Amino acid sequence: MPAIDSLRALLKRQLHELESSEAGVREGADPEELHRFRVATRRSRALIRASRPLLRDQLATLDRELRWLGGISGPVRDLDVLIEHLRGLVEQLDPDQAGGEAIIAALERERLRQRETLVAAIDTERYRELIARFEEALPGLASQDRGVSVTRLARKEFERLRSAYGELGDNPPDEELHAVRIRAKHARYAAELAARSEGQPLASLANAARDLHDLIGDHQDAVVAEQRVRALAGDESRLAAGRIVELERARKAQARAGLAAAWRNLQRAAAKAF
Repeated sequence: MPAIDSLRALLKRQLHELESSEAGVREGADPEELHRFRVATRRSRALIRASRPLLRDQLATLDRELRWLGGISGPVRDLDVLIEHLRGLVEQLDPDQAGGEAIIAALERERLRQRETLVAAIDTERYRELIARFEEALPGLASQDRGVSVTRLARKEFERLRSAYGELGDNPPDEELHAVRIRAKHARYAAELAARSEGQPLASLANAARDLHDLIGDHQDAVVAEQRVRALAGDESRLAAGRIVELERARKAQARAGLAAAWRNLQRAAAKAF
């Protein structure tokens, strides 16, 4: 399949995910609907970014609007993930469970406020224009450089990831690990695009990049959880907060311990793909 057709098909799928999950996002009963909505937004942006040598600026405006959409949907999704995770921990905190529940209640109030902002945003003309622009752009997409190889695009994203990973020290700061996570996400989606025409080795690379991304994502979730719990700790929840912080630090340590193995797996996949 020509690269432009593969890209069009993948973007069309993301548009469908946005449209089909919108009602669930509005309703707010199932957090997975917002998850689908967020993934489609992020994946669309990553595909547009990876294919820029092929498209040039054809989707530059759409990319900016998707960035806006990601910005307004992110806080609610982040709180969904955090609240669900903390509920599992708080059940283990007897006799400090009440303090943990107070922290969760504060996060749920914030989630309600953020959800109101999100729903208001997708009721705006700006959102409707974003969806319309997305639909209108796909049929007319045209390659601006027929010599561009999707495999080369995937390799470029992998090289960026390898460079970022290579700069990590033995005990890198949390923010540097998070930056590697973003590179892994870009490498994953570029490999997924290439896999549609180049086959299984690129699909395996995408899977390995996903595994690295998810591992560092778990680390980042623990970083955020510790920060949020510390900020919300009060007199009635201080003991619970301290216990949660200990658990989150253990989660961070576990993720860091698995980093080298995940990277080796990714390197093996890259060697076969390229």
